[in-house]
This record gives sequence, C-alpha cells and structure tokens, in this order.
Amino acid sequence: MQDFPYPGKFTFVDVEIPNLNNDCICAISIIVVENHKETERHTELINPKTFFSAQNIQIHHILRKDVLNARSLEEYWKDYGRYFEEPYILVAHNTNSDMCVINKDLSRFHEKIHASYYIDTMDIMEQFYYRKKQKKGDLRLNHIAERLGIEIDHHNPESDVNVCFEILKYMYRYFDMDLMPFIKPIPEYRPKPPKPSHKPSRNQMSQFLTYTRRQISQNGENAQISKKKAKARGDQAFRAQDYEGIIFNYELAIAKESLAPSVYMRLAQTYDGLNMQYDAIRVLNRGIKLLQDHGVNWYGLKGVQQKIIQMQTSKLEKQKARSSRKLKEQVRVHNPGGATDPQMPAAKVSLASASKKQNAKPARRKEESGSGFRTMLKRRNKERASQTKGTVSR
Repeated sequence: MQDFPYPGKFTFVDVEIPNLNNDCICAISIIVVENHKETERHTELINPKTFFSAQNIQIHHILRKDVLNARSLEEYWKDYGRYFEEPYILVAHNTNSDMCVINKDLSRFHEKIHASYYIDTMDIMEQFYYRKKQKKGDLRLNHIAERLGIEIDHHNPESDVNVCFEILKYMYRYFDMDLMPFIKPIPEYRPKPPKPSHKPSRNQMSQFLTYTRRQISQNGENAQISKKKAKARGDQAFRAQDYEGIIFNYELAIAKESLAPSVYMRLAQTYDGLNMQYDAIRVLNRGIKLLQDHGVNWYGLKGVQQKIIQMQTSKLEKQKARSSRKLKEQVRVHNPGGATDPQMPAAKVSLASASKKQNAKPARRKEESGSGFRTMLKRRNKERASQTKGTVSR
C-alpha cells in the first residue's frame, strides 16, 4: 500500500459509460485512502442492461458481451457504496460529470451519492498548475499524465483513477500544495428516475448504420469474416438484444449475399422496432430478389414486407385524419357560423375570402370612374365632329 500526503478520507473514482445517453455506467474503478494510507483499490465491469454505442466502444473498448455476466450497479453498491458517503471526499477528473452519471444510474433503484465534498483534479491543474494559462487540450487527462510523467492507458478506468491519485501526490511533492481551497461542497442533486428504455434511439442507430456501411465498404478489420460467421454473431446478438451487434453482423452477412431468410427477417424486424421502416423494406426487397434468383423460399419475407407496408400506410392515414381534424377546427375558429365548405382547409378559405375582397374593390372603382370616362369620350367626339364640319363649310 502507498502513502498519501494529505490527511483525511478520500475516494478516487473513474467510470466509463456504454452509450451516448450518459445515464449509466459500464465500468468503475476506485482507490480509497484513509489516514495517509491506501486501503482499497478495486476495478469492476458493470452490467448496465442497455445497449452500447459504437462511439463509446471506440473510446474504452468495452463490448456488451464483456459485461453480460457482470454485476449491476445496485449489486456493486451494496459492497462499495459506503465509500461514497460521509466522511469520504470524492476525487476525480471532471468530477461533476462522473457524479452526475453515477447519480443517474443510482436513481434507478432510488439511491444517490451521500458524500458532501469533492475535489476536481481538472480544477487543480487549471487553477494551481497552469494558473489559467493553459492551452487547448492541456486539461485532458492523457495530456496531463504525459506532462507530469505519469504512466497512463487512457480510458482504462483503473489507469485513469491512478493518474488522479498521482496528480495530488505530485502537487504535494513538488509544490507543497494546500488542498483546502480545492475541496468544494457537492451540489444537491435530485435526479428524475430515467425512463426504462432498453432501446437506442432512431438517430443513434442511423448513425451506427452509416458507420457499419463505411466499415463494410472499406473492408475494415471487423468486416473481414465469412458470411456464416457474421450470421452466427448476428444470431447471438439477436438473442442478447444487442442492437448494434444485430445491425453490424446481419448487414455484413447481407453484403456477402447470405441465403438465410432469417437474416433478412430478423434485421427487418429490428429496423421496424427502431422505427426505421425504410431500412426494413430495403432489406426485405434485397432478400426477396436474392432468394428468388437462387430458388430459395422467399414467401415469408414477402409476408413480413406486406405487414410493414400496411402498418406504414395506416400510420400515414391516421396522420392525415389528424391533420384534417386540425384544419377543420381552424376553419371553425376563423369562420364562426360562416357558410363555408367544411372540407376546405382554413388556408384556402382565408385566401378565397381575401381574393374576393381584392376583386370586389377594383370593380367598384370601374363603376365609379366609368361614367366620367364615357362623358370624356363623348366630349372629344363632339369636338372632332365640329372641327370636321368647319373644314367642310370652308
């Protein structure tokens, strides 16, 4: 165990998150210090029971399959939650972000962090080390570790939390830094219980589909497998409800012209469940054409395609009916008691009434000015007639 220069009880913490929702964690690492002595150092994967985003996987390299047998945060909290209570002071890099994510995840089982104070190593580097003269990127943990000569495997929580631990020791060893100005009260947090959502959003999956197509077209490292293996991985992801695994592996199998109808059917069902009907129909059209060309039974895919199209048309009809009701209400509001066509949209009614008014005004002007114009013509004709009589008499 290592010595720590500052008195008191501290919990150094770092977490990793599985997706872009930032409301749960998939890994946590802590270092506990009590009375100048390190008493606990623990790192553990957490099963968030939700999907993983490709962007997050690229950062921390933790996959959904890695956490399937891991404990949930609720189970972890029973053993280590005491280190997030009084009198422990929480220490992290960008502490507010980590505390916010942990509290959101804890709110699922009506729990929260009960510690009162925290220290942010980012704040220490900005205020004390750089004196607010840092350049862009200087406050990133990997850049700080490189500058202070601390070994780091960035976005590995065990390594990141150790860097936070070493930063405080470095500041005391070389600058004899006073820690008290950087101990701040944790703001009261009242999180709303997150909605139980095990599905990613349509936007997130559309972004992942773009990433998948790019990987397949460029023959990336993950795409260099056979269609049989891609189907097997897709089936495993389908059973585990791993949406990104389903899309990537089944799209890869389709790109390699798999003749298994279940690949097209399951991928289409997944897209339909994610409200991506266009991609569902695209997959089914490709499957039907490919299976027809190879003489494989494709009637099941046709039935699924017809159901999706029927559901889509019924949705459109409901939207049209809803919009027509709104237009009728607008007509009643703008023309109360008016004898207008109830099926005519409010915009058309207003335009028609305005055009009638515009057409009516010029008509009045013609009637008013018509008599004057005619008298002027009569007078001019009389003058011409008199002039012609005079010339004839001469």
